[in-house]
Amino acid sequence: MKDKNSEVESVNKYAAPALEKGLDILELLAGEPEGLKLKDIALSLKKSVSEVFRMVLVLERRTYLKFDADSDRYSLSMKLFEIAHQHVPVQKLVKAASLEMEKLAKNIEQSCHLTINSNNHVLVIVQKDSPMDKLISIRLGAKSPLLNSCSGHIFIAFSKEEQQQRILELLAVDATKGELANVISVVRNQGFERMLSKQIQGVEDIGFPVYGYENELVACLVVPYLHYIGDLNTVNINSAIAATKETAINISRKLGAIF
Repeated sequence: MKDKNSEVESVNKYAAPALEKGLDILELLAGEPEGLKLKDIALSLKKSVSEVFRMVLVLERRTYLKFDADSDRYSLSMKLFEIAHQHVPVQKLVKAASLEMEKLAKNIEQSCHLTINSNNHVLVIVQKDSPMDKLISIRLGAKSPLLNSCSGHIFIAFSKEEQQQRILELLAVDATKGELANVISVVRNQGFERMLSKQIQGVEDIGFPVYGYENELVACLVVPYLHYIGDLNTVNINSAIAATKETAINISRKLGAIF
């Protein structure tokens, strides 16, 4: 059995400092949608400007970063998102969901989007617009925390026990055990989530779990139901809930789930 010192030596032997700097920069900018100036990147990573300068230039040349000359800020491009979509499971999910979601958006005259749990953040991987002139549209690649979001509640409630435990441990900083237990109880009993949007007034989010092979939770289908003034809502919210449920089931069946 290796002792602790030999394990440390092994890690040091195969260390790649330049690669680690590059990954640090990508992970830092992933949490900065407005981007950062070079000096701020260096400050955040506790490195000198010269240490990060060449790495930032390489990442920009390889199109992982984009530079805004007006603000002198670097930010992430969509390249990582595009690479993630080349991953076979995500490709399969997008292919299974796209046509079904187009039908849903047309039938209920509301936009819809599909999310996955990406490192305990909600990530939008498919989005379909409502045919209406005035609509809510969530950007592809948009990320948000699990807590206080419709998708997040689905992932909290329906994830397998081991993953759910990790999620609860992570969220324990921002919510009490009682609050999290209540989310799980309500969403499981309903079989879906229905909640007023925490970001946009006049929008009620509807979310249903999407399952894959062996009925494991793989995604969440969400309709940000926009309450129009007057008689513009030709499809009421209860009908929208029923249609969203049916669409989530259809997508799940395409992915190998059994109901």
